[in-house]
Amino acid sequence: MAALVPAAASQSTPYLSRDPIPHPFFNPVSSNHGWSSQSSRCSAMELHLKRLTRTVQAFDGMPVKYGLSSTSSVSSSTGFDRALVSFEKMMAEGLMPSGFFLLSLLEGIMTTGDVQLGKQLHSFAIRGGFVVDVGARVSLINMYSSLGMLDDSRRVFDEISMISLNDGQLWNSMISAYLSHDHFPRAFLLYQDMLSLGFDRSMASTHVKVLKACGSTEDDRYGKMIHGRIIKDEALVKETCIQNCLVTFYAKCRRLDYAYRLFEGIYGKDVVSWNAIISANEQNSREDEAVHLFYRMIRDDPFVHPNRITFLSILSSFSRLGALRLGKEINGHIIRSGIAADVSIVNALITMYSRCKQIRKAEVIFEKALCKDIVTWNSMLAAYEQNDMQEKCLDLFNRMQISGLQPDGHSFTIACSAALSESGNRRLSVLRAREFHGHALRRCSMEVMENIPVSNAILKMYSKCDCIDYASRVFASMRSRDSYSWNAIMDAYCRNNKCKDAFIVYIEMLELDLSIDHITYSTLLTSCGSSADLLLGKQLHSITLKTVLGQETGSVDENSMLSIANCLISMYAKCGSIGDACRVFARMDKKDVISWTAMITGYAEHGFVLESLKLFEKMKKTGVQPNEVTFLGLIMACSHGGLVEKGEHYFHSMTKDYGIRPSAEHYAIMLDLFGRAGWLNRAREFLASAISNNRLISSDELKLWKVLLSSCILRKELDLGIESAGRVLMLAPEDESAHVQLSNLYAMSGFWEDAIKVRKIMQEKGLKKEVGCSWIDVNNKRHVFVAGDAYHVERRQIYKKLEELDMKVRDLGYRPTTDFVVHDMEEIEKEMVLRSHSERLAVAFGLLKRKYGPIRVIKNLRVCRDCHDWMKFTSQVEKVEILLRDARRFHCFHDRKCSCGDFW
Repeated sequence: MAALVPAAASQSTPYLSRDPIPHPFFNPVSSNHGWSSQSSRCSAMELHLKRLTRTVQAFDGMPVKYGLSSTSSVSSSTGFDRALVSFEKMMAEGLMPSGFFLLSLLEGIMTTGDVQLGKQLHSFAIRGGFVVDVGARVSLINMYSSLGMLDDSRRVFDEISMISLNDGQLWNSMISAYLSHDHFPRAFLLYQDMLSLGFDRSMASTHVKVLKACGSTEDDRYGKMIHGRIIKDEALVKETCIQNCLVTFYAKCRRLDYAYRLFEGIYGKDVVSWNAIISANEQNSREDEAVHLFYRMIRDDPFVHPNRITFLSILSSFSRLGALRLGKEINGHIIRSGIAADVSIVNALITMYSRCKQIRKAEVIFEKALCKDIVTWNSMLAAYEQNDMQEKCLDLFNRMQISGLQPDGHSFTIACSAALSESGNRRLSVLRAREFHGHALRRCSMEVMENIPVSNAILKMYSKCDCIDYASRVFASMRSRDSYSWNAIMDAYCRNNKCKDAFIVYIEMLELDLSIDHITYSTLLTSCGSSADLLLGKQLHSITLKTVLGQETGSVDENSMLSIANCLISMYAKCGSIGDACRVFARMDKKDVISWTAMITGYAEHGFVLESLKLFEKMKKTGVQPNEVTFLGLIMACSHGGLVEKGEHYFHSMTKDYGIRPSAEHYAIMLDLFGRAGWLNRAREFLASAISNNRLISSDELKLWKVLLSSCILRKELDLGIESAGRVLMLAPEDESAHVQLSNLYAMSGFWEDAIKVRKIMQEKGLKKEVGCSWIDVNNKRHVFVAGDAYHVERRQIYKKLEELDMKVRDLGYRPTTDFVVHDMEEIEKEMVLRSHSERLAVAFGLLKRKYGPIRVIKNLRVCRDCHDWMKFTSQVEKVEILLRDARRFHCFHDRKCSCGDFW
């Protein structure tokens, strides 16, 4: 040891105490609880003072005090390194550091994360006798907790003597350690042990922490127990912070009635009290009540002023309500409060204005923000994407990277949604998606690219542009997947008519024993509806009854049950079993707008027009507000029933009575309504009005002209048809369906040379007509037919059956309608062409294999008028019900009648 140089202390140091009362860390016998005898404390104090005097003299004689001015420097990395060097020098020279210095070093370990150094300091604390002190134990528990070593924290806690266990600080630190690592059950058990020792009054902070944990886990059992303990203590009941915490707890457990009762009983409400009840309503989707409480706070409590949390909650409510006027008013309050520059407020304002369709206001706030964090950029990206401003969204994404800010997973997810082209051109969409994917791979970090939500977004992006091969590759390359990943790839297969692949993925999930939720079954049921696979749909219905809706799962979320029931209605309706759809609908205890809409649309597709309109009136009486899809189903029903005036009424009522802006789909269905009724001039005027009054993108305008072109084909309207085809080809020169329809229109009008010219143009461009086909399921196997099919293994029996049927239906009065045969040939040849249409082959095969029940046939194109008439006669001859689903609707043939009433 260096020579002791007696000298007066020139400056004080926080590491070696000069207080005449010894620091408890230096005395293993002493305790801050005073259980040792007075005499022992005095002798120990005298001994300690002698040692302390020598240590102070030695320290004061040193030329350099290791460069430490205060313990605050330990908190930084540089300060911690200097403190550690000083600690080592002191130990080398035989000096004993103070307990406060040791505590500072332990806190520094939490920042550096050095496990070995932390254990060495723990060992030093044991050898130096510091661990007897409660503060040292608390620091060690916190240190091990910050390093993720909860078992070591618990060992430190368990080594404490029963006398020290009476210090609530220790219990609080151990409980906090468990809660910080989401070990809620162990924290609750320890909390119960603490209560058994009688810590009711002194540990209000522990009550608050455990209550917050109960709210996070929505465990009202423990929360109510804590509430009961608090009620017993009059002092705790009067504490506003405790009452505020109870309000938040009950709100998170969705018990707003208790939360309100507690809130109203708080004496001396502060801003935290109001924030708790306002947030409670906002988080439970009661935005109107949240707004009411906010204005009540301003009106009735002039001594309480809203703060940042208040404004964040109320702005979130205004965003969901779309309350622009109130949002502007709150914006003014924020400016007057002087917190407009707060980054979280800026983010909330951007979101509020974007959801209110005030994108320019959102841009101004974004550009004027002095400080932008990643959430600010993401809020503006989402604003552009949600308002269909994809180009601006992608430009901002690039600008974000140029600014030096690295996008996170949420940024990339938003950009993926905006990356698809609006043109409706699949080839361009795929190219753009690949370019964006490649750009992201080059610019974004691997941590972002391997993020599960990001991979899911890329998968969804490729799925939306019908690029299933790339979606499959992304799914296969994912190192880890969540339930969304599996559901997304199944949805991708279903969207691209690969339903078998979707079920292969489902089987793989079963083999891996993965959790299967209601979204999985909803996706599969939608797939069955798209492919019209009734048998598989019924099997899935049975599985959902056993697994999701049955007793095996216990209590099932009500929304999950509702979602599956809605999908079942749509599935049965699209598979031609409208009776099963009605039964599912009738058994539902709770119905939302999707339930009613699915049933209304199902009736419309099957030609039950009056039932569809009556169901809408019943829906209105129940108080359920229709949405845009509901009106699509209603206008479709009017279109299939020829109710032009009724359809126009619903179209105008949608905007006038419900404030729903018509989309391109609504205009398209109205054009179809006019076209089916033969009002082609009215249809042309309606289309011109739709284009002039709305900023339609090219893909939407293309869709409308194609609908008008189809109506012209149906009515053989040559001039308007040529104009419509010209507009379609101007917008999409490579559209093969427009070429085919124009050629057919020329052929039906007798202009064979023009029809041949159009066909030659198609050949030069490499365009091919979509092949018409029909299919039928027999004995769990799908049989697909094309016109004039010569490859089916039972083709001879099928054509023989067709000849028999032809003779029988002619005896009943059937006569072929050859007007729609667009080939220049003799009449007898045209009749032969009609006889070999794919839907007739499927029906004949179904009759050969039928044992009972109706025959269900699906056709990818619209059924021709001659086949429609032939099936009416066949249903009478064979005394069978024939269900045909074509590209437009369902036809139910029975006893020489069709459900469409010959209007389709």
